[in-house]
Amino acid sequence: MNNLYTSYFQVRMRLKSLDRLAAVIVLLLIALQAQAQVGIGLTQPKAFLNVAEGKTVLFGADTAGVQSAIPSIHGYLPKMIWYGSKGAFRAGAISIEANHYTHWDNANVGEYSFATGAMTKASGIYSTAMGFGAQASGESSTAFGYWTAASGDRSTAMGSSVRADHKGSFIIGDDSNCLGCTYNTTAVNQMMMHFAGGYILYTSNARQENSPSGIQLQPNANAWSVISDSTRKENFRTANGALFLEKISKMRLGSWNYKGQDTKQNRHYGPMAQDFFKAFGHDELGTIGEDKSINQADFDGVNLIAIQALIKEVEALKAENKSLKQAEASMKAETQSLKAKMEQFEKQLSTLMNSGTVSTISE
Repeated sequence: MNNLYTSYFQVRMRLKSLDRLAAVIVLLLIALQAQAQVGIGLTQPKAFLNVAEGKTVLFGADTAGVQSAIPSIHGYLPKMIWYGSKGAFRAGAISIEANHYTHWDNANVGEYSFATGAMTKASGIYSTAMGFGAQASGESSTAFGYWTAASGDRSTAMGSSVRADHKGSFIIGDDSNCLGCTYNTTAVNQMMMHFAGGYILYTSNARQENSPSGIQLQPNANAWSVISDSTRKENFRTANGALFLEKISKMRLGSWNYKGQDTKQNRHYGPMAQDFFKAFGHDELGTIGEDKSINQADFDGVNLIAIQALIKEVEALKAENKSLKQAEASMKAETQSLKAKMEQFEKQLSTLMNSGTVSTISE
């Protein structure tokens, strides 16, 4: 009986040991599973999820460019696709509309391209399209925003309803375009922008509310406006207009072209920056400009000061001319008076001579 009890005890102890071993094995398997690397098409994965080189990875309905029967979200089908054979990535959604649902189909995906958002298309090699309806079909082209398009090689379109149709062109547009309207580039390597609210370029460190300096292009304007508000200015000094005229008279003025420009197509008129700076680069308080360029506002200011001096000279000449005319008129009147008196004297003399009162004196 004792032997039977002993055997029973030993069996129970062994069972408990097996239970512990099983528990350890389960825990070990769980631990291994937590650190496991999954390979698809690979026997030795090198990452948590490793897909064989050149394979397509899809999160979504399909990559075939067919209209899905799965209910869409607001007319779009969310997807994420990695085209391993092309090094191209897509993330976002495609439209279920007939003209757009094939945008992420393999045939419309450029090599090494990237597209995200909705209804985007990056069919050019190295191209990028982001936003809504953006399309980049040129090589290394980029389209961002809302219904933008970059068809020129190495072109960029940003904003809303703008198209970069030429190689190397860059276009930016705002959201003011009418429905169906677009702005398009018109030349190779061109920069074009459309902002109906105008442009402001600040150049100082001051905050906007602290009256910074800069330039602006007002809505519907066709030329830059220099920020010239009198409340933003200080240390005003008057200028000697006559001296300005004298300095201008001594400047080198003529026609020229920049080095490297076509002599027949790119000629210009104007002064040299060194001459302008020498003549007008300093006032009693400090320096104005520099000797390699001419600030347009300073150029206009010099012209206005010179014009004002000429106006003053003209006014002085007018006053002098008026005085001379008055003197001439007075002399004419005096001459007429003397002439009348002379005629009267001659008549009287003739009368006296005819009456014998005055005899003629001969030699």
